[in-house]
Amino acid sequence: MSKQFRQWVEEYQDQAWTLARYMLRDHAEAEDVCQESFVKLWHHQDRIDQEKAKPWLMRVIRNGCLDRIRRRKPEGDLQGQAEASDAPGPMEDLEQRDTGRRLKAAIEALNEPYRSLVVLRDVQQHSYAEVAGTLDLSMSQVKVYLHRARKQLREELAPLRA
Repeated sequence: MSKQFRQWVEEYQDQAWTLARYMLRDHAEAEDVCQESFVKLWHHQDRIDQEKAKPWLMRVIRNGCLDRIRRRKPEGDLQGQAEASDAPGPMEDLEQRDTGRRLKAAIEALNEPYRSLVVLRDVQQHSYAEVAGTLDLSMSQVKVYLHRARKQLREELAPLRA
């Protein structure tokens, strides 16, 4: 295994997993997409510029997730599995768990590309330029779509502030 590839895996595996997990709402599918994406990165590592590896990988993961979502059967609701597998730690306060669960559900309910934008920018703290490169959007599109996504989240979560 090349040193560069090992470094990419160590640097990007958590962010790759998070993006796939938020998009697919299923641990097993997220693992599969991540593994397939890193295999593709392995095969293309000689052709990928080091500075563009992260946006390239995130785009491959996002596209793999979108392909899996399209192939799902309409009755295949995996929401119950996702919630059951995300058991909070014993020290978390009940109110924090409820707020976190509602926020996660609100993010997962967003349509694409809003969901990807929120995960990449707000959850994973990518720069606007990285998000634009990953999603193949202009900087102004990223800002406008992110504004709309955040507005939807505020409206969805408004009862929590009351």
